Amino acid sequence: MRILELTGFCANYGSNFIPTLECLDETCQKLGHDLFYIFSDANPSQKFFEWEIPFSNRHNTSLFDFGSKNFEKNVANYIIEHQIDVVHGDFIRSIQFSNIKKMSPKHVKFYQHIHNSMYKTKNLYEFCKRIRNLLFLDKSILKICCSESLVPSAEYMFPFSKVVSCKNAIELNRLEPSERNDCSTFNMLLFGHNYYVKGVDLAIEAAIELNKKHPVHLDIVMSNNMEKNKRIIIEKYGCIPSCISILEPVSNVVEVYKNHKVFLNASIEEGMSYANIEAYYCGNLCVYSDIPQNKEPGLPNVIYFTSGSLDSLITAINCAYNKRESYVNDINYVVNNFSLQSWADKMVKLMNLN
Repeated sequence: MRILELTGFCANYGSNFIPTLECLDETCQKLGHDLFYIFSDANPSQKFFEWEIPFSNRHNTSLFDFGSKNFEKNVANYIIEHQIDVVHGDFIRSIQFSNIKKMSPKHVKFYQHIHNSMYKTKNLYEFCKRIRNLLFLDKSILKICCSESLVPSAEYMFPFSKVVSCKNAIELNRLEPSERNDCSTFNMLLFGHNYYVKGVDLAIEAAIELNKKHPVHLDIVMSNNMEKNKRIIIEKYGCIPSCISILEPVSNVVEVYKNHKVFLNASIEEGMSYANIEAYYCGNLCVYSDIPQNKEPGLPNVIYFTSGSLDSLITAINCAYNKRESYVNDINYVVNNFSLQSWADKMVKLMNLN
């Protein structure tokens, strides 16, 4: 079969997502399938992101403008021209994906990955979206959630569509396993491009308060929206507080983890975070909000706090401070539960490629 990976992934670093595609590609090729890729050309001034050049040299890759008015028609034409049999969509709007399905030959099978909860609360606005989806989206598209905890929201938002899950996996070869990070200072790391959804606002408040008692520093890595988020912080505090640093992402994520004692996930909404598992595997003392998506991986000895609660977050970080020399992460738990090959094998079955 000829398989198209259609993805709006446009981060300027490959993260864990690109290795998962590589593993799926290798698994499919062993089964005799051919793969093609369409990525988002999200940055016209930089045709290729850092990871795209080597990826494109190894694979049949094209860049499309996902915001173009002809995007859906262009993809459908690509599917026809390249005689595609299966389309797997990642980071693409459901209405776009459904329209492409309707424009494509009838035999082509479509599978859409869901990376985030489809709603925060069941209100009138979300109900109207549900009715819109019921009326206008193609219901034959299989929805694949990246964690089991996302399934209920996807089932609600896509009525009469089949919804399954395939738990995210981790590329362990690019990481350095450690039961404990021996970083001498109590500095914390948070990945937070979305100021409110990722809990950046809460984390900053907690760091400022804690810094009155302990020498605490919070580094916030932002893959997007950096200038916008800086303005929000400066408008609130008059400047970037001295206990806060805003950093750009880097390719060598291992060094980032190793240079921090604590990895903090303060999200009020998640899919299933790759970084949660990576940081744990690399030896960080982990403090996560208690949303289902953060708790689902079942990582031993993680410290959880009530999502959205500043007092609970401060208590959790104080607990981490007291455990900073004695905690131990279970590396084997990650190896046994989050391998890329197990993810790729399940995806092959879900898409009937085996």
